Amino acid sequence: MAVRLKNKRVADMVAPLIQIRRLVKTYQRAGENIPVLMGIDLDVARGDFVALMGPSGSGKSTLLNLIAGIDSPTAGEILVDGVDIATLSDAQLAQWRAANVGFIFQFYNLMPVLTAFENVELPLLLTGLSKKERKAHVENALVD
Repeated sequence: MAVRLKNKRVADMVAPLIQIRRLVKTYQRAGENIPVLMGIDLDVARGDFVALMGPSGSGKSTLLNLIAGIDSPTAGEILVDGVDIATLSDAQLAQWRAANVGFIFQFYNLMPVLTAFENVELPLLLTGLSKKERKAHVENALVD
């Protein structure tokens, strides 16, 4: 029997937010397979902070891109909050990213023809938020 708290099973509340099993990522260059990640297993609990450290080219950015659904694994499972994102279609993945992923890139590029407000609002245009809701989110983000 599953115990529920406010429509959530206890097992779901203690399950890791991110579960990675047997993750493999290879790239092809000039007809040759280049292995980047081989058989990675990783659990990240809800609320944990994780630092990925390693030399340039060791696969840190590749792993983050896979977890965010920006790239697809060659093999293995990536479950984020119980969703196996490796099995989602491109359309489903785009919706999932819009609802669940926020990325701050080391070298970000703002759209120079847009105001600060418009740059912050830009990704919100892909959501179902109304203009009024978008405005509230942007103003909240831009507060001192």
